[in-house]
Amino acid sequence: MYQQYDKASQAVLDYLREQGFSKTSRKCFCQASGEFKKSMQVHHLEYSHSLAQTWLNSLKPNLPQWKFLPFRRSLALIDDAVRHGTLTKLQFSYGMEAYKYRVPDCYKTLLDAYLKERKQEGNQPSTLQMDSIACSRFLLFLKLQGVESVESISPHVIKEYHAQTEHKTAKGKNAYSCRIRGFVRFLARKKLVPGTLEFAFTTDKASRVSIVTTLTKEQVAVIRNFGMTSSSASELRSATMTTLALRMGYRSIDICNLRLSDISWEHRTISIIQQKTGVPLTLPFPVEVGNLLARYILEARPECAIPNVFITLKHPYRKLNSSCCYVSSVALLGKKEVTSEVRGLHIVRRTFASNLLAAGNPVSTIAATLGHADEGTVDEYLATDGKNMRLCSIGLAGIEIRQALR
Repeated sequence: MYQQYDKASQAVLDYLREQGFSKTSRKCFCQASGEFKKSMQVHHLEYSHSLAQTWLNSLKPNLPQWKFLPFRRSLALIDDAVRHGTLTKLQFSYGMEAYKYRVPDCYKTLLDAYLKERKQEGNQPSTLQMDSIACSRFLLFLKLQGVESVESISPHVIKEYHAQTEHKTAKGKNAYSCRIRGFVRFLARKKLVPGTLEFAFTTDKASRVSIVTTLTKEQVAVIRNFGMTSSSASELRSATMTTLALRMGYRSIDICNLRLSDISWEHRTISIIQQKTGVPLTLPFPVEVGNLLARYILEARPECAIPNVFITLKHPYRKLNSSCCYVSSVALLGKKEVTSEVRGLHIVRRTFASNLLAAGNPVSTIAATLGHADEGTVDEYLATDGKNMRLCSIGLAGIEIRQALR
């Protein structure tokens, strides 16, 4: 009675495992598919798409959103597998939500041009989707207010939009405002609105700026010593992944996606396409990185057809996901002794950037090495360069106390 459903569920689970989805994601899928099957068995019902939707709707009032959304996606994947025998798509529209924020025709050309520009800048589809939703919300509001041309947008209309828009958190509201502000800035470049119109967008809470956390010299020494003394397959893999972040500044996702073909031993370079930005990046690798890569590949990495450099050490082999990068950093630096300590490879990447700055490299070089298109992203590292920061201190000349206060 449930053979087709069970076959579809197993097909989805196999796909999630092959693609390296986390254990938590797979566990959530198994929970959703299992609970729905129990519900069908209790009521002696056969699987159907409408039955799955009815079951989901019954859960929605009592299920937190962070759990409901994975449940809904899990059943959408199963339905796709039931219909076609295998997975044919990974993105789904749920009911009328795909049409909820359709941009009015009078603004569509401008919004399409803005999104095209954002795509050319290297932004990922998820970023472009949020840009589209945020701007469409704003443009729909303008249409309802009778504003049918961007030249008629006024600060007063923007204030009214802010007053009526609802978000669960101030942070979320600010995120959407930032996306709309970018679109208005685009309109200003086209000479369609005043350049000062973007300042009508307010923030509910000012963003917090903090000094970047980096590794201490002792922690850096631990990483480098670990690389020289590691012997087991697991140790070599952890040492190589962490050293790639420390000496080349790679993100965790790029380390996991690194392929054997990306390494040019002849030219001593590694060439990747960054997952976050889609921008190609080619960097020379230091001798330390090359030696560790060679040791790991020749002595520790299992021989298999998987093209990725970093894979699981036991059969069935598959590429690692980014959570393994956190585990690697813990293996080298140990668990947190206090909650304020930071683990994961992103702090290692920040240390790499901070070291480049302290060594006197120009900001343009640091931004290019990190794979950033905007040089302003380096500003957050300035405070880590204590030596040069002290040169920027302001003297007290001219503001001395001339006489004692009475």
